[in-house]
Amino acid sequence: MKNNYTIINVRKLAALDIAFHGPKFILIEFALGVIGCAALGLFSMYFGLFHGPNHSLFAFIIGCFLLWIALNYVPLLIYAVSIVRHKSAQQEIAYQLEHRGKYAGKYLRQSTLLLIPLTVPALAFYQEMQKRTHL
Repeated sequence: MKNNYTIINVRKLAALDIAFHGPKFILIEFALGVIGCAALGLFSMYFGLFHGPNHSLFAFIIGCFLLWIALNYVPLLIYAVSIVRHKSAQQEIAYQLEHRGKYAGKYLRQSTLLLIPLTVPALAFYQEMQKRTHL
């Protein structure tokens, strides 16, 4: 099925990653993205608040940024688990695979949205709401 998103579809991004890198690798990557970034973020925030007065604001800001990145990985992990359970990665991205030239660069470039705090959860929420209103 063709999609008309000008910005990447978050679920399709997860499906593309699974199709190209394998489900085990992607589930580990996304889980580490959530757990690892959250742990480092909390540690940095704790360190910034309770230790080292010279760098406390910087450590706190880095901690917040890492927590926001962890939140970006949450929808990707949820989608990846669903896609792997249903073994639907190839089916969900069939159109994109047929038109690789058009979509490969788009998804590669726009996957940098992971670095912008809270972008992926906001996109995922918006896209899910759009999907539900068009049913």
